[in-house]
Amino acid sequence: MPDRAIASLLNRLGKTTGRLNGWTQSRVCTFRNQHDIAVYKKDERSERGEYTSQETAAKLGLRPMTVLRMIRAGDLKAEQYCKGTPWIIRHEDIEQLDIQHHSGRSGHSPLSQSQDQQIQLFQ
Repeated sequence: MPDRAIASLLNRLGKTTGRLNGWTQSRVCTFRNQHDIAVYKKDERSERGEYTSQETAAKLGLRPMTVLRMIRAGDLKAEQYCKGTPWIIRHEDIEQLDIQHHSGRSGHSPLSQSQDQQIQLFQ
């Protein structure tokens, strides 16, 4: 992820620096330099054959929530390196996926009804 996105993620997760400061793009950059962590390069994931859930959804013509459901159901292998980061899906795992099983609601039973549901009448 780019330094700015990493700073944003760390701040959302409530993580602070060693001096209890919030994260900024320059602080992430300094941390990378001090710990010999490679700089983010645009398109390096796609060169390795890895896609985010958003990219996978676009590639398959599905909605992002459908891809997330497939990941949660265990039908699509994906990795999330830490909470809040994008899901990473390998090209090989996309190739092995049975899209017909997940596209639309055709072939699925209708949503069940509950006795606890109440009908709202608006006048």
